[in-house]
Amino acid sequence: MDHFQKQTRDEITIRRDSLYTSPFKGKFNVSVSKNFIDFDTTHIVVKNPYFAEKYEDAEEDKDYVKNFPKSFSVIYENSLVSLFENGKFACFKLDSIERDTKLENKLNTKKFKYHWLIDNQLGALSGNSIYKWNGNKWIKHKDYFPLRNQPKLFEDDEFIVYGDCYGEWGGTVYFYEKKSSKTFFTESTCANSVIKDKNGYNVLAHLGHGGGSTEIKTIANPRKLTLAKPNEIRKTINGEALGYTDLSNAYKKKVDFYGVQIFSSFKYQSKELFIVHLADLTFLAEINGNEIEIVNPLFFSDLYTHDPITKQYGNYILMNLDHYGIGLNREVSVLIIDGNKITKVDWNENHSR
Repeated sequence: MDHFQKQTRDEITIRRDSLYTSPFKGKFNVSVSKNFIDFDTTHIVVKNPYFAEKYEDAEEDKDYVKNFPKSFSVIYENSLVSLFENGKFACFKLDSIERDTKLENKLNTKKFKYHWLIDNQLGALSGNSIYKWNGNKWIKHKDYFPLRNQPKLFEDDEFIVYGDCYGEWGGTVYFYEKKSSKTFFTESTCANSVIKDKNGYNVLAHLGHGGGSTEIKTIANPRKLTLAKPNEIRKTINGEALGYTDLSNAYKKKVDFYGVQIFSSFKYQSKELFIVHLADLTFLAEINGNEIEIVNPLFFSDLYTHDPITKQYGNYILMNLDHYGIGLNREVSVLIIDGNKITKVDWNENHSR
């Protein structure tokens, strides 16, 4: 942890033997933990196998970004499964990041627009219909699915959780109840991870506006949140996110910090770890009350993302990263966490900053 013996960025100093203390409301402290966690980090670049020079040379950003995945990648059958502009999947074996062309050939019998895991099966939008892969062929998904062109935050037997984000005008997290087809919501600006534990659904959110902010809301029973009308979902009310109209108070704030961004939360062994961005530093940390304790410097960089998503796939954790300056709202990188191994995959070229 010599990297954090002393770090000074934007008038913020982190030392091993003294704490950085936030000057803002909802104060927090940052220090180097005595309990260092040794992660094996790897950084690689993978080129879109369907890379098109016409997009690379395009002057318009909306065309240039088409060399990045159309939807956020998922993990399926021990492969990273990504969907590209031509409507085809590219699959990469997690143990080597080599292409799994056998799986690709099976999947690419249709042209697809977006994909997810649905009930732990690969699901994808083709035309106006959603299909699920049964291991041999695509079967039309008969049940209603609330998403069409955005990633899913979380799913269990009861709920599908997703969000929207309007930056400084707020964000909303939605709980779609499978049994009733009802949708409940509250404010979350802007949700990036959901971890379920004995206390309920812990929704982590962050925003980069101003000095940055982060909160975790624990929702014991989503059914006690406000019920959304179908025509309200993913809409704004008087220019602000729908979430602000939830007056249920059916949650508890576990974390509420200003001046720091937390991009991700995930389970590691018996711990809950966070990817934290403070000034120009991005690192792994534990949070104990108001103490942010650095356990690993990650990639010794200022890794940054705007609207990431983190989900667990069996023993793997996948973090999808976007970056507006590189690929607008598209995925430009992923972090794959497998035990104590963290692999950062950048699409097309090195995105380290």
